[in-house]
Amino acid sequence: MNRLYEHTTKRCTSSQIDAPLWAEVAAHAEAHQLGDVLGAAVNCFETWSVRLRKPGLLSRLTGSGDHDTEHRTVVVVAPRYVVVAVEGKRRGVHVRSARLDGVSLSDPSELHRLVRETAASAGRFGRLPPDDFGMSVTALWSGAREAASFYIGVSDDSEGRALLDEFHSAVTRAKST
Repeated sequence: MNRLYEHTTKRCTSSQIDAPLWAEVAAHAEAHQLGDVLGAAVNCFETWSVRLRKPGLLSRLTGSGDHDTEHRTVVVVAPRYVVVAVEGKRRGVHVRSARLDGVSLSDPSELHRLVRETAASAGRFGRLPPDDFGMSVTALWSGAREAASFYIGVSDDSEGRALLDEFHSAVTRAKST
């Protein structure tokens, strides 16, 4: 398959986040009254994503494609919130957060199964979409008026799977309390 990104995911602690990004996350937490999410972090993962090919023609014409050839995504899971920070050379740093009890997650294996079935039913003219591993997170993100989905790509290895499993567990715990 033609993957869009090569992802490398590793576990980290909030103290291992570099100072400029840590400051952005801390400022976001303060602005949105999240408390000390970095100090209260239950899980923290970092994924480096390297784009393997150019965005499609339509994406390039409309400017909607990813302008960065590589970017970093840091996911901090605290007892009540998830904070996602994405950093790229051209995009800068974007931080978003959501309450865990308001998060809906896609099941990556189910999503991939549906995508493959849809592509297979398209016959020889259908193209399989990029083989990417991750999870679509739908939530009312900080400062937004309505829920939106955000895709978090991770490496298809033990670290990436651990992120997805632990994130899913944190959402389940938050919804049951």
